[in-house]
Amino acid sequence: MPCGLSFRRAATGTDAYGGSTENYARFAIEVAAAVVAAIGKEKVGIRLSPYGVFNEMPYDAAYDAIYEYLVAELSKLGLAYVHIVNHSSMGAPAVDQNLVAKLRKSFAGSFILSGGYDAARAEADLESGAADLIAFGRPVLSNPDFVARIAAGATLNDIDFSTFYTPGEAGYTTYPTLAEVAAV
Repeated sequence: MPCGLSFRRAATGTDAYGGSTENYARFAIEVAAAVVAAIGKEKVGIRLSPYGVFNEMPYDAAYDAIYEYLVAELSKLGLAYVHIVNHSSMGAPAVDQNLVAKLRKSFAGSFILSGGYDAARAEADLESGAADLIAFGRPVLSNPDFVARIAAGATLNDIDFSTFYTPGEAGYTTYPTLAEVAAV
């Protein structure tokens, strides 16, 4: 259930979806519960970006309590996973590792982390138990042989952001593999 959630509403919100920690989390919990009822909890996960600042949304430390409450409630629903994204590699504030640890502790399902990972950091977070899985996005797009490169400790291709969300094959099928680089 990847979806974008925003707690960035007016602090004076007084309807059923504003004004308190429980109300701010209500929409995500209601949607997750409805999806679980429709298709089963083993098929439902959610991706959250605690400190994301997309479209100039402000960050406020008060949101941490909302995420803590939300993840605990989602755990009660038995969701398959929670995926926490740290957008600091893209210029957002870094997600407080204390918050990540609290979320990890309160969620019973698979716990996924992502955001600016390299192989060493991913391995360290897996070995420490900070996460069950590490998600890679952009590096996979720019490296058709991503797994082989990681296994070999090889350099990754640079990402060409100008090709994102554009028509045509450029950026989707034009990144070279290790074998192609070696042949040049």
